Amino acid sequence: MKIGIFGGGAVGLLFAGNLGRVYDVTLIVRRESQVRSLMRNGITIHKKGSTTTTKVRAVQSIAAHEKLDLAIVAVKEYDLSSLEDALVKIGSDVPLLFVQNGIGHVEWVKSLPHHDLIAGSVEHGALKENDVTIHHLGEAGTNIALIRGKWGVVEEVVTKCIDSFPFIIQDDFEKMLLNKLFVNVSINPLTALTGVTNGKLTENPHFHLLQRELFSELLLLFPHMEGTISFDRVVDICRNTYQNRSSMLKDIESHRRTEIESILGVLLEKAQKENHFVPIMNVLYRLVKGIEREGLGG
Repeated sequence: MKIGIFGGGAVGLLFAGNLGRVYDVTLIVRRESQVRSLMRNGITIHKKGSTTTTKVRAVQSIAAHEKLDLAIVAVKEYDLSSLEDALVKIGSDVPLLFVQNGIGHVEWVKSLPHHDLIAGSVEHGALKENDVTIHHLGEAGTNIALIRGKWGVVEEVVTKCIDSFPFIIQDDFEKMLLNKLFVNVSINPLTALTGVTNGKLTENPHFHLLQRELFSELLLLFPHMEGTISFDRVVDICRNTYQNRSSMLKDIESHRRTEIESILGVLLEKAQKENHFVPIMNVLYRLVKGIEREGLGG
């Protein structure tokens, strides 16, 4: 099976490094320098004191004549639109798996001509050291659910990777993505603004109270999620990833654009349309956007 993975960040490297041990994987990245490094060195994954290196093919674009059996889209949500032509070019019969944070990308994904569309929610923790090296910090799995179409070749991937790099099939893609969104909203902006690791949010009473209030605002927007996810679940995740620095915190520290629009921006639009009062979300959104603007040079 030939799998194409779009995106050379932490998630793209994690998927390529693991799936590349089983399948013929091509990683599609933006920079020629990363292509050269990947072709020369492969992908190195550090995990629990062990190190593995996987050879993969890397390119800047997929040729029109190349046939993929599955494409995994692992770029940030704000980069999706730049891939539209490339995704259309590979053919509407190729299943697409999207592994972005948030829910803002779903309508755009549905607009694509592809027959089989799958949403993914990555539970792994991964830290990118350089263009070819990542640290697999939290070994978990990837939840997947159909947006439309059929599973097709994905069922083979689920079966073949069950022990090494598990995929867990879920029934409802919206609830699956919202579960991850509740966690992201309750952790990422607060860590980005305070500079603390995930676990510290539960120890500091002031941060913890803000987390609880954020969770209440989320239930105001998505009342049907009550009973599906609890605040205790968020606390457990913070404690289980105690030393982890959230992706948004790492983006702020590296002066990169954050995913605040797909995590909080889309929720503020929903709140405005439905006349909900979500003051904590508003303040966190403005603070992250302001810090992001300063870091990106205005």
